[in-house]
Amino acid sequence: MRMRTTLPIAAVCTALVLAIEPVWAPHSMTAHFALEKPLTLRGTVTRVVWTNPHPWIYLDVKGPDGHVDTWRIETGTTGRMARRGLKKTDLLPGVEIVVGGYAARDGELKAAGMIVTFPNREASGQEASFALGR
Repeated sequence: MRMRTTLPIAAVCTALVLAIEPVWAPHSMTAHFALEKPLTLRGTVTRVVWTNPHPWIYLDVKGPDGHVDTWRIETGTTGRMARRGLKKTDLLPGVEIVVGGYAARDGELKAAGMIVTFPNREASGQEASFALGR
């Protein structure tokens, strides 16, 4: 008798998990970011969340009026950035960077980062630009 109720309940639960799983999957970049809205942000790193599938760089950007806004920059995967030579230690709080990418479609202060440049490295001959990739 117990098997008659347990098996259908397990089947329903499994079906629900399989139906919901695609919602959690990564979505297309063009669904979240506007390729027709390229931007360049220059600011100071305040924090980095180095996690899969996409790390986030938090960047304080000072506007022309002096007001500081905190932007969230979504990058490519940690593995992709590492293969391109960028390490978590390159993005410590206080480091000034320039990020090129695309603005969010929903108007939030977030962007898809495509390239990061370290202005303080340009004069020293160190590698200054890295593709963040998506």
